[in-house]
Amino acid sequence: MYEDMMKDLKDKMQPVVEITEINKKAAEKLIALQTSCVTELFNFGLSQAKALTEIREPKAAVELQVQFYKEVEAKLTDVAEQEIAALTEARDQLTEIFEKNFFDIAELPTTYFPDFGKYVSSVPSFFEAAKAEPQAPAKVAPRKAAPAASASTAA
Repeated sequence: MYEDMMKDLKDKMQPVVEITEINKKAAEKLIALQTSCVTELFNFGLSQAKALTEIREPKAAVELQVQFYKEVEAKLTDVAEQEIAALTEARDQLTEIFEKNFFDIAELPTTYFPDFGKYVSSVPSFFEAAKAEPQAPAKVAPRKAAPAASASTAA
């Protein structure tokens, strides 16, 4: 029985290992994107400073600054889009794993310890509530208008 329980536990905890791996990959990708972005922005700044030292006319300096800020904006937008894509991909993978395995993990304690619910009363009700259909929020009654000011207080 112990071997069966350990094998079952290992099988049921496999999603946790997968979740950890997904989080690790997402973090590595985000760190790489941020590192690259900071390096490029630093290099942009240095080249901009060098270019500004060589310009003699104010109009050319303004045009160079406008171009610089457009390039920075484009870079930041590109990095933000890549980060959102990475986070969305990770979220989708995590959601799939969670939905597929949530109830299997929840049933593990009661499989081997039938009295588990007796000691932790909130666990079964939590999982039963999670299985139930979501309910619509209760409707709130509209607020009544404030009473009109009387003529004696208005004067």
